[in-house]
Amino acid sequence: MTSLLAPVTDFSDLGIIFNPPTDIKGLDPALHDTLSNLVTVWNRKRARNSLRSRYADGKHRLRDIGFSIPPSMRNLEEVVGWPAKAVNAHAERCMFDGFVSPNSSDDSFDLNPILSANRWDIELPMAISSSMIHSCVFMAVSEGDESAGEPPVLTIPHSAQWSSALWNFRTRSLKAAITIDDIDDYARPTRFRLWTPFQVITCQLGREWYVDDVWTHGLGRVPVEVLSYRPTIDRPFGRSIINRAVMSITDDAVRTVLRSEVSAEFYSAPQWLLLGADPDSFKDDDGNPIPVWEFVIGRLNMIGKDEDGDVPKLEQITQQSVQPHIDQMRELACRFAGETNVPVSSLGIIQDNPSSAEAMHAAEKDLVIDCSAANRVYGASLRRIAQDIIMLRDRTTEVTDEMAGITARWRNPSLPSVIDAGDAMVKLVGAFPWLADTTVALEEVGFTDEQITRLLSEKRRAEAKSALNALAGMNGGGNDKPDSEPQGNQSSDQIAEDGGEPRTTGDGPSVATAAGNGTGTAA
Repeated sequence: MTSLLAPVTDFSDLGIIFNPPTDIKGLDPALHDTLSNLVTVWNRKRARNSLRSRYADGKHRLRDIGFSIPPSMRNLEEVVGWPAKAVNAHAERCMFDGFVSPNSSDDSFDLNPILSANRWDIELPMAISSSMIHSCVFMAVSEGDESAGEPPVLTIPHSAQWSSALWNFRTRSLKAAITIDDIDDYARPTRFRLWTPFQVITCQLGREWYVDDVWTHGLGRVPVEVLSYRPTIDRPFGRSIINRAVMSITDDAVRTVLRSEVSAEFYSAPQWLLLGADPDSFKDDDGNPIPVWEFVIGRLNMIGKDEDGDVPKLEQITQQSVQPHIDQMRELACRFAGETNVPVSSLGIIQDNPSSAEAMHAAEKDLVIDCSAANRVYGASLRRIAQDIIMLRDRTTEVTDEMAGITARWRNPSLPSVIDAGDAMVKLVGAFPWLADTTVALEEVGFTDEQITRLLSEKRRAEAKSALNALAGMNGGGNDKPDSEPQGNQSSDQIAEDGGEPRTTGDGPSVATAAGNGTGTAA
């Protein structure tokens, strides 16, 4: 068995496919058609997904590299990492920052411990990257085995290369899904799970296929959500960044790099044209031809006169230039940038003059728009995942109004600097002073969810300390005043002892004035 936790070799290009089992012991016959459709979809998309993975990993080999490449150099491996750059440029701007509710910016459903236990800070970015490579990724939610150290609810992302699903256009959700858990040495499944709106059936291959486990979740919907990139009505599972145009441009770039390497072999050594030389000058004593490289690197070479007694003429041929290949790479980079909205400067193309901050911001505008749209689509799926987590943890099947209002919070895809975001927020607070007392202001400045929690905690701690100091000042504040100053209900005798004289107003209490010279006036 080969675990999917480690990279495996996909043999789908060799025609090795997985045929759905026709008889699985213990499986409801009504589910056989669903399983067959899921496996058919997986087999149909498997080779294409594998191709996109090779482009992202820089492992795709060109088949037709052109007539200009000598046969001896056609095994030279050249890699252009633009597809991976395009994926990373988008994925790194889609930064999840927690769930919020309409009535509270805090974690009102206590989801953070489960998300932390499932390593969402690491695995969700990987899932987003995978969805941009294969157009989608499937996030499965299931009960965890707490006795084995698992969290109460498990959220596991599955690459489209090892899973598939069927879409329900009416409910705008999945009809069913299949995830491959284990494979053999030829990348054929030996264990998979069938996800339905009511049950999750685990099938295992022994001597024959059989049902190993059945989990009845009772959610009324498939506990698997699809995170798709650029979905459309006709293609709800989205589109890949590494589309046909990107693959074609990448192939052209690899050919250009190969041609430049071939040219380098020619212009790295001087090219000479020898006219009127005796052919015997290029043979050794035994009459065998002397290798050209021995003649080129030889320190002392002698060439005799020809049969007419003329001295051979040596002329140097103008060397080739690599500049045409550089210009072609620049043109291909511009085409690639137009297709993926990745700035040309991010593709290794250096402009003559450095770009200004405004120019860089303008170049990234389309990329920011793409990521903002992707966050909106991802957020809808993450909301349903949060609802599944809550329902499985609390063992309920009802989606309350408050649960329906959960939204995913994202960092600003434009990634503004703290100074720029702070200046903008100062202007907004000047127009709307009440914004200063909200956590939204801290989010817009660029603080993360963890930083906001720490800042508010420190603020509450400082306010509590100030309140305690104020209370202590009220209880013992009289002791800090000068002794000569009248204090509250001091008696006349006490005032006199402090150097002041009492004064009486009618039948009222005695009033004293502090007298530096020991005298006072009475009225």
